[in-house]
Amino acid sequence: MKMDLVYNPAAGSFREDRLNRLIGALSAQGFAVQPMASTAHGVRLTGGADLICVNGGDGTLRDTVQAMGPAAGSVPLCLAPAGTINLVARELGYVKSPAALAKQIADGWHRGAKGWVRSPLYTLGDIPIVSCLSIGPDSHAVAGVSAGLKKRIGRYAYAVAMMRQLRKWPKATMPIRGELVDGTPFETQAEAAIVSHGALYGGPFRLSRAAALQANSVELVTLSHSTRARTAALMTAAMLSLPVDRLRHVEIRTCRRIEFEECVSPVQVDGDHMADCAYAIGPSGLTLQYCV
Repeated sequence: MKMDLVYNPAAGSFREDRLNRLIGALSAQGFAVQPMASTAHGVRLTGGADLICVNGGDGTLRDTVQAMGPAAGSVPLCLAPAGTINLVARELGYVKSPAALAKQIADGWHRGAKGWVRSPLYTLGDIPIVSCLSIGPDSHAVAGVSAGLKKRIGRYAYAVAMMRQLRKWPKATMPIRGELVDGTPFETQAEAAIVSHGALYGGPFRLSRAAALQANSVELVTLSHSTRARTAALMTAAMLSLPVDRLRHVEIRTCRRIEFEECVSPVQVDGDHMADCAYAIGPSGLTLQYCV
C-alpha cells in the first residue's frame, strides 16, 4: 500500500518528532510511506500513491486536493491533524496520537471504500473548498494574521487579528445571487458572507445544522449588516450552540451555486487569505473520499 504523506512544516502545530513517529506507526501498519513536504508554491505528489495522508491543516488539505487534479475523485485521502484548527479532521473524527491514528487509518483501509466518507467537492473558480469560505470582517482579519504569530500561538493568532480589526471595522455591501439546492434562484445583498461545506466553522462551532462534508450542497450564511455588535451576536450564538438564523440580521440558504458580483474585501478559503480568486462557487463534479 503506497502512501504519499504530505506534511506542512509551517503548519500551526507541526512537530518533526511527531512526523517521524507517525511515519513509523504507519509503516508498522503496512503502509509504504513517502514523505512529501509542501512549500509556499504548493504540494508535490509522487503520482503513484494508493492513499494520500495530509499531515497539516485545512489549508494543506486544500492545496493537496488542488495538486491531485482529476485524481481527487479516485485516490482516497486521510488526515493527520497538525494545522491551526483542523475543521475537516475534527468533523471526521481523526485522532491525534500517531499510533492510534495509524491504526484508525489502517482499519479504514481494510474496511474498504464502502465504509469511507464521500464529500462532493465544491470550488471557488478553480480553488477547492474543503471546509469553508468567508468574505467580510473575519476575512479581513485572516488577511492580517501574522505567519510568525500563527506559528507561535496557533489559532489564537486569529483572535489577535480580529481584535486589531475592531479599530477599523470594514463594511461594504456586496450583491450575491445563486441557486438553491432545489434549483430555485435567489438574489440578496450582504455585508458579510460565510460559506460552509463542512459542519464546523472556526473550531467546534456549527452555523447551520444542514452543513456536512457529505452534503452535495453548501450553506450560505449572510449578515445584512455586519456591525461589531451583530457580528459578536453571531459568534456568541455559535459558541452557545444557539440557532444563528434566529438573529434578525442573519439568513441561511442551502445552495448549489453562489455568485458574488464582486468581492469587496479579501476572501478567506479554509483559513487562508486568497489574494486573487474567482467570484463563483459551484460543484466541481468530483467527490473526495476520506478513508476513516
